[in-house]
Amino acid sequence: MTDCAACEAEVTHRLGQGDALSAFDCAVAARRAGQDSPRLCYLMVRALAASGDSLGAMHLYEQLQLGTSDDIDSLALAGRIWKDAAFDHDGDRRTDSLRKAARAYDRAWQLSGALFPAINAASLYAMLGERERAAALAGPIAANGAAEDYWDQATLAEALLLLGRGEDALRHARSANDQAGTRAGDRASTCRQLSRLAACGAIDAANATAICDLLRPPPVGVFCGRMFRAGGVGEANARSAIAAALDAEPLSALIGPLACGADILFAEAALARGIDLTIILPFAEDDFIAQSVVSGGEQWLPRYVHCRDHAATVHFASSARYVSDDCQFVLGSHTAMGLAKLRAHELETAAIQLAVVDPEVAARPAALIAGTNADIALWQRHGGSTRTIPVGDLDRNLDFLPAPKPPEGTQRGLYAILFADFAGFSKLGEAELPIFASEVMGRIGGILDDFGDAVLFRNTWGDAVYAIIDDPATAARIALAIQERLDVLPPGLGLDGHRAGMRTGIHFGPIYRGQDPVVGNELWYGTEVTRTARIEPVTLVGQVYCTQPLAAMLALGNARDFDCDYVGKVQLAKDYGELALYRLSRRSV
Repeated sequence: MTDCAACEAEVTHRLGQGDALSAFDCAVAARRAGQDSPRLCYLMVRALAASGDSLGAMHLYEQLQLGTSDDIDSLALAGRIWKDAAFDHDGDRRTDSLRKAARAYDRAWQLSGALFPAINAASLYAMLGERERAAALAGPIAANGAAEDYWDQATLAEALLLLGRGEDALRHARSANDQAGTRAGDRASTCRQLSRLAACGAIDAANATAICDLLRPPPVGVFCGRMFRAGGVGEANARSAIAAALDAEPLSALIGPLACGADILFAEAALARGIDLTIILPFAEDDFIAQSVVSGGEQWLPRYVHCRDHAATVHFASSARYVSDDCQFVLGSHTAMGLAKLRAHELETAAIQLAVVDPEVAARPAALIAGTNADIALWQRHGGSTRTIPVGDLDRNLDFLPAPKPPEGTQRGLYAILFADFAGFSKLGEAELPIFASEVMGRIGGILDDFGDAVLFRNTWGDAVYAIIDDPATAARIALAIQERLDVLPPGLGLDGHRAGMRTGIHFGPIYRGQDPVVGNELWYGTEVTRTARIEPVTLVGQVYCTQPLAAMLALGNARDFDCDYVGKVQLAKDYGELALYRLSRRSV
C-alpha cells in the first residue's frame, strides 16, 4: 500500500469512528507532506463537512474543483454539504439549500445509477414535500432488497420508511445494527438523516425514533480519577473496576488526560477495547510528565508513552510551561469536558463522565479548584451525568518534583482574552483617521461599554483592541457584536475596492494580573495573551476565530447561541507555532 493509500485508509477509518476533526487534520497533513490524490481531496472535504462546517466545506469543495470530477462520491458530496447547510437555517434559505442538495444528489444518481445518491435524492424530495418523486426513487431500492453491509441495510431501511413500511424498515435496521460494529460516525449519520426526515414530516416519527434508538452510537466518555503509585493491590483494584465499567457501558470515544494512576488505566483499557482515544494535556509535555506521570513512579513512563503514541489524537490545552498554578490543570479538565460534549453533539449521542474515586475522600466537598472532586462538581454543575468508580487501597504517596513559582503575591486566573484589528488600516489617509477613530473605534468602545463590568480590562493602540473578559460566553458575544456592528463600514474611510474589516481572535486561559511598572496602569499579561495576539493576524477579514479551549468552554457551559466550526490547525503569526482554531458564528436556528 502506498503512503497516500494508507493515509486515505486512515482518514476513512477516522470518519467511520466519528472523529471528523482528526480525520481532517490527517488529510491536511498528508497533502502538506506531498501526498495527494483526488480521493484524499474528497475525504478532506467530507471530513470538514462531517465536523459541521458546511460553509468551509463548500468553499474547499469549490477550491479543489471537486464538482468537475466524474467521481460519483465527489459529485454527491455537494449534496451532503448543501443538505447540512439547509439545517443551519430555516424558512426560504433552508428550502433553497434543500433544492440545491436534491439536484446534486439527483445528478450523481443519473450519472451512476448508484443507490447512495438515489436514496439521498429521494429523502430530500420527501423533505421538500414532493412525495411522489421521492417514492419513485425509493420504490426500486426497496424492491431490489439487496443488502451486503451496513450502508446497504441502512439504505433499505430509509427507503422503506419513505414508503411507509415501518416494520420492514425496523427489520433491516436491526441487521444494520448487527453489522455497524463500533463505527460511530456511520451510525450518527443515519440517525441524523432519519431525525431530519421525521422533523420534516416525511416519515413516521415513531418509527424513526425506534430505529434511532437502535442505531444511536454509544455515549462519549470523559474520564478523571486519582493519581497513585504503580503496582500493588490498589492498581489491581482500579484496573478491574475500570474494565468492569467500560464493559458495562460501551463508549464511542474516551477523552481525558494521561496522569499516572486512573488516567493511564483508562487509556490502556480504551486501547485494548478499540475505543477511540483522545488525550488532553494541560501544559508543556515535559513538565506534565515530571508533575503528573513519574510522580507516581518511573514505571508509569513507558505506559504513558505507549498510550500517547497509540491515541487517535493528542491535544494540548496550552503549550506553556508549568508554573505551579492549579489553573493550568483546570484548563486541561475544562477542555477535555467541553471536547467530549462537542464530540457527543457530532455523534448524535450523550456525553458521560467516568471518575475513579477513593471511598475515603469521595464524599468530601470540592474545596480545591483542581482534582477529581472538583472535576465531578463542575461536570454536574453543567448538567452532566457521572459514573463514579470507587476504588480502595490506592497508594497515594506521590513524589512531586519542585516546579517554578511566580513571586509571592502574584495574581493569576482563568479569563477570556480578545484581540482585534482592522484590516485596511494602513490604507487610511490622514484625513480619514479621525473618522476611523470616531466611527470604528467608537463603535467598538460602545459595545464594550454595553457589557459593563464583564469587561475587566481594555486597551487600544492604532487599530488594535485588546480586552480581558470574565467568561468565555460573554467574550463570544462581544466578538460577534463587534463583527456585526462593523459588517457594513462607515462612509468616508476611502476604502472602496479594498478588502477591509475587523479580524478578531478570542481565547481562554490562565493569565497574570498586576501593575505596569512603567506607566502605572493595570496590566494583564502572560503566554496565553501573547498567543491570542497571534491569532487575529491569521483570521479572515470579517470573521471571528477562537481557540479549542474557548470552543470547549462554550460547549461545557451549554451555550446554545453559538456555532464553532473547525478551521483546522493553523500556523500562527510570527512563528508562534500551530494552533487548532474554530470559526465562531451566531447560531441561526
